[in-house]
Amino acid sequence: MLEGHITGELLSPDYRALNTDWYVFWQHLHGYTSPLFFTISGIVFAYLLSSPKEQGGYWQNNRVRKGYKRVLELILWGYLLQLHLRNLISCWLDGSTYHTDWLMAFHVLQSIGVAIFLILLLFGLSKLTRLPFYLWAFAGAFLILICNGYQEFYIHQQREWVNQGLQAQVVYRPADWPKWIQNFFYGQYSDFSFIRFSGYTLFGAGMGHLLRVYERHVLRYGTAFLLTLLGYVLVRDAYYILWGLDFVIQQLGLANVNIQLSNKDALIGLGYVLMVLGVLIWINKIFVFKDNLFLRMGQNTLLIYIVHVMLIYEGLLGFGLPLKAWSENFSPEQSWGLSALIIAGFFLLVWVWTSRSKLFLSKK
Repeated sequence: MLEGHITGELLSPDYRALNTDWYVFWQHLHGYTSPLFFTISGIVFAYLLSSPKEQGGYWQNNRVRKGYKRVLELILWGYLLQLHLRNLISCWLDGSTYHTDWLMAFHVLQSIGVAIFLILLLFGLSKLTRLPFYLWAFAGAFLILICNGYQEFYIHQQREWVNQGLQAQVVYRPADWPKWIQNFFYGQYSDFSFIRFSGYTLFGAGMGHLLRVYERHVLRYGTAFLLTLLGYVLVRDAYYILWGLDFVIQQLGLANVNIQLSNKDALIGLGYVLMVLGVLIWINKIFVFKDNLFLRMGQNTLLIYIVHVMLIYEGLLGFGLPLKAWSENFSPEQSWGLSALIIAGFFLLVWVWTSRSKLFLSKK
């Protein structure tokens, strides 16, 4: 995530235009980091949520209470990071208008917050019905995948109509609703709409619960091979799978055109996620990771995300690294070098943050 955002901000158009194999590979890979991020968020949350230590009723589960608190925290931070205090103060001093369109955007943290809220609701349904939670999670992921297909079809249709001059501008939906609500679904700033990304988090939640229930059986080479193979099939045959799904939907009388084919990128993203999970299981079998700095990085992703938005995109305060002055002026080597330096800085930040009690608090 850090490398992609920094390199994407700094890399010169001259090197993009060369369209080398390395650049094509980097651009392709960078496009699927978001599905992986959302999926792993679901895996970690559901794995902790279904801990054997958390027995009893729904509200007796400490992770449920913490989960709802985290939902509010994520959504609050999501909107705060879209605030630009320097611009706000400047507009207030010179009497100009502070535009709030970006403030109402629906971005990564808000989307993860909504996804975790859905996980908590489905976890409650699993308690009521006594059906395994992973069944509810996978069913929810499939339903959202179908909904995303309809939404992507609508978005493509709207853009085509505008390009053909059939209408003046795209119609966001829900139509005539406030912008901040439209952005949850399809609005001016809804690249991370929960319909587009919550499916990955719910799928990850199902995987996290399976990992908790069948931990001894899941973390094996056979599982790694199966996930990698399934991911490869989804990437290779996404078109045919979605065509078959469209055929079923049309036979049921729910549509008369191919709608789910618009979902191809989402299904390919899921395929890459499965392949990465397979590789991670393979790595876990070979190497033993104890409480090290890499694990601490994974446990502090919210802190990393907040700080990286403030530094790279000048979120909240309106101050950050001078990347805009260097925007699209760096060679690949310079971009990757600065990315490595900033990532090293984040490792140092996490080390200081997680060791603060030892570093700054005196022992009694």
